[in-house]
Parts: sequence; structure tokens; C-alpha cells
Amino acid sequence: MFSSTTAILTTFVALTTASPLIPRAGGPVIKPIPSTCTITNPLPTATAFVPALPSGEQPLYSAYYPSPSTNKTQLAEQCLQQCYGYGDSTECHAAYWAENVAVPEGFRGAGNMMTACVLFTRPLTESDFEDAPEGQATDAYTRNLAC
Repeated sequence: MFSSTTAILTTFVALTTASPLIPRAGGPVIKPIPSTCTITNPLPTATAFVPALPSGEQPLYSAYYPSPSTNKTQLAEQCLQQCYGYGDSTECHAAYWAENVAVPEGFRGAGNMMTACVLFTRPLTESDFEDAPEGQATDAYTRNLAC
């Protein structure tokens, strides 16, 4: 009896520790970008703009949240670092960050103004953006990432 209980327990422990981990919910990890990557700005002079992607094209990842800090530079850089931290660090090619962005339908808090971090599967160009409505998308930041 003792040896069969031990065998069952040992088998259970071996199987549970050998099985792959289930991915956790949450956003991409903030991962430092190596110096071998190239970061470019597709909009060097604009300060209030929003993505206006072609019909049917969706971002890779979007997050809308109350701003956790007054350090906007750090928050924008962390959004870009999340782009690098997405998946195996080759899937995301652009990040957009701004405050006072209208949360789109389908997201919690739809219609409210929040801070946005939006990631894309391809580099963005000037034609991917439009001017933001007055008072929206303040301190907008976008960067393309090539690694």
C-alpha cells in the first residue's frame, strides 16, 4: 500500500512539474532594448496625433489606463520597451503612447480619456496618423523599432 501511494504521488509530482506553464494574463513585459536595435520617429514634429490605420488593420496590442506617473518620458519609453518585450522580441515594430486618448468601444472604460500604449506589427509612417481632436492625445509619442 505504501509503495503504490508513493508511486502515484511521485508520478503526479513529475507530471505537474514537467508540464508547460500556462501563460499569464497581462501586458507584454517591459524589456530593455539593446543598442543593436534602431529606433526611429516617423513623426518628428507632431505632438497631438492618433493612429488612423487602414480599414481592417488592427494593432498588435492596446492598453488604456489611468496615468500611474507624471514622468511622461519614462512612461512613453516603457511603452516602447513593451513593444520589444512582446512575444520573442521580433513581433512588434512600432509603439504609440499618449495621454488623453479616447478609449475605443470594446475596451473597459470606452469613451473615457485615458493614457494609451498601442503596439503594431509593422513600422508606422506619417500616413498612419491623423491630427487629434483638440485636447486629446497630449504628449503623443511614437517610435518604430528595428532589431
